[in-house]
Amino acid sequence: MSFSKSLLAASVVAFASTTAGSAQERNMQSAGALAFNDGDVLFVGDAKAGVVHAFDLANALADQSEYQLGRAQTFEGRTIFNNLDVEIAALLGVAVEDVVINDMVVHKPSKQIFLSVHRGHGPDAEAVIVSVNNGSLDLVDLAAANHSSMGVGPVPTAETLEFGQPLNTLAITDIDYYNGEVLVAGVSNEEFSSKLRRISYPFTNEVSTSSIEIWHAVHAQYETRAPIISQTIAELDGVPTLIAIYACTPIVRIPLAELTDGAEVRGTMIGEMGFGNTPLDIVPYVNAWDGSSNVVVTNTNRSAAALNLEAVAAAEEMPHGEGVQPVFSVEGVYQFQLPMSGTMHLDTLDDTYAVVIRRSPEDARNIQLHTLPMPFFFDRADHVVEMNFEDGPDPFGYKAAPPLEYN
Repeated sequence: MSFSKSLLAASVVAFASTTAGSAQERNMQSAGALAFNDGDVLFVGDAKAGVVHAFDLANALADQSEYQLGRAQTFEGRTIFNNLDVEIAALLGVAVEDVVINDMVVHKPSKQIFLSVHRGHGPDAEAVIVSVNNGSLDLVDLAAANHSSMGVGPVPTAETLEFGQPLNTLAITDIDYYNGEVLVAGVSNEEFSSKLRRISYPFTNEVSTSSIEIWHAVHAQYETRAPIISQTIAELDGVPTLIAIYACTPIVRIPLAELTDGAEVRGTMIGEMGFGNTPLDIVPYVNAWDGSSNVVVTNTNRSAAALNLEAVAAAEEMPHGEGVQPVFSVEGVYQFQLPMSGTMHLDTLDDTYAVVIRRSPEDARNIQLHTLPMPFFFDRADHVVEMNFEDGPDPFGYKAAPPLEYN
């Protein structure tokens, strides 16, 4: 999932521990990127402390399989919440302007949704985890969960970027779990700043750290600072491979076998998503219509796009090196554009539905938690077309279905 965009400040303590007590006693200073393992353990990226937390939520999970998500046959999703930030503010007892939603992840076996949230801004912000329980919001009691944590290594402290953004907000930009390991992207306080850390789980006090260099087509240069913003792991032609989307938005492919401790790796740039944009999430899914494996990438300033994994595996490296001119347009591996605008966070609920935190198509002030039928991530109710009129055409037979009613 994606990194926390709230303003964080501070330094890092690298440690591994198993403790009891409150989230604060466990040094959860911030809550950003989220991921589940293949069981009930929730990983939380704490960029402020430079730590990944693991919470076993087995006793906090609630089955959501009876909650109606929409009607995929007619491409209709469901708005679980309008004004999600207002609802969270009421839960936390703060003003809505003091709510920062940093990331979202779905626990696939139960279909339960979890959010990482900050109550407040700046160094005094309090980190909490909120769950969605059959249409209601709950504050997760982290003190009741078995807990362990692991420092990721040296991260920035007081440095800022050109326009004042604290660099340590990028200390942990994304987290993924794969085959017994937690893979953590972000930046360090070293000159070769862009890092990928591999951490065995259960934690063992060992972190394998690789430094990653890429060719950045927009800038027409090799870069070692810009971090991975969103990542996933897929087997491409049987080879476990990191698929990474960088800031300003190269698509990069790196076999996991190359990401060894101390290695300086050059990723293979296979595509560009277009300048003036930042990726948000990259989420794997299977297209039930044709059985193909894909990933969907959401963006801040451009349409979401689907990438077919066979195409990702076969894509040639984009031109790079001396004399290559900047590429500002969408290039490289084929990107199928998807109609998702205003998307803030995305994950899949099951093989049929995704869930998004988004700005309502009708009112950008309204932050919605909404489901979208797959594989087109599309809700017909978001758009006005000729088929909507009572006497309009109905080539797909949608009008034969009765209006949706929810309990």
